[in-house]
Amino acid sequence: MLTHKKIVWMLIPLLALCVYAAILLQSVRTESGKDKSIIVIMKSNDIRTEFWQTVRAGAKTAAKEFQAKADIRGPLQETDVHEQIGLVEQAIAEKPQAIVLAPAAADLLIPVAEKVRQAGIKLVVIDSPLDSNLGDSFIASNNLDAGRKAGRALASMTNGQPAVAILSDKNGSPTATDRETGIREALAANPAAVVAGTGYTTNQEERAYQVTKQLLADYPEINGVICLNETATLGAAKAIKELNKGAAVKLVGFGASIYEIKLLEEGALHATLVQKPFNLGYLGVKTAVELIDGRKANPRDNIDSTVVTKENMYDPENQKLLFPFVER
Repeated sequence: MLTHKKIVWMLIPLLALCVYAAILLQSVRTESGKDKSIIVIMKSNDIRTEFWQTVRAGAKTAAKEFQAKADIRGPLQETDVHEQIGLVEQAIAEKPQAIVLAPAAADLLIPVAEKVRQAGIKLVVIDSPLDSNLGDSFIASNNLDAGRKAGRALASMTNGQPAVAILSDKNGSPTATDRETGIREALAANPAAVVAGTGYTTNQEERAYQVTKQLLADYPEINGVICLNETATLGAAKAIKELNKGAAVKLVGFGASIYEIKLLEEGALHATLVQKPFNLGYLGVKTAVELIDGRKANPRDNIDSTVVTKENMYDPENQKLLFPFVER
């Protein structure tokens, strides 16, 4: 019969082997994570842009979860396309295994995106599409469906008699085009609906303010304005408030900045389409990891949007959308 001391001495090598195996497994996991090098290039890395900082938070969460190294970059301004091109060029030179790119311009980013593919680097495109199908995967909000939701929301606010003006950033923007198409599709289902026209704001709040005032002067029958981005929403809200038309003209926007939330609380903004930027960053990095691992990724992943109003903005799920945790 084995004595207690002999049993202990027999167990010591076994315990040592278990400890060694655990250390080895952790080392393999760590090295595997280090091997997954990803560079994320957003449209803007400005800490004041809540949307892109929430995208950053999602990307960082995915990188931690999947043990990948994600370097997140972007120009200060969304409109600085040339700086973004330079950042992609620099990323190619660093030779990561994957690049996650939110292109600031669908056409101007094509040449440098082609260089990414030529360098053998996996390319995941998020938020806005490239004019050419260059990415291994494309992840974005379902802007067409979001537009339909915006159109239906405004129609219900105007008792089925919408006379609408649309404010966009620029003609030809893929995101704005999809949203406007969705709006027009939803309104077309109502024979009484009228679209007075589309005004372009060049992504400037002051320009949106001026365009809104002009549209309301030219088309006094307008009882609703749908803005396709945050700056247009803020400018239109200023104009409508200044003209004391808050009761007569319903305003529907896109976005969930602190300024838009304040307008919701005041009742100056009647509804806003809230996207899920955290999901955008998270899925971008998750998909990049799948491609690096040799797995097949979904060629297109659509993320839905939610209509938030003053009446439902305090619902728990909507509070999570309006106030996501963002690590700065």
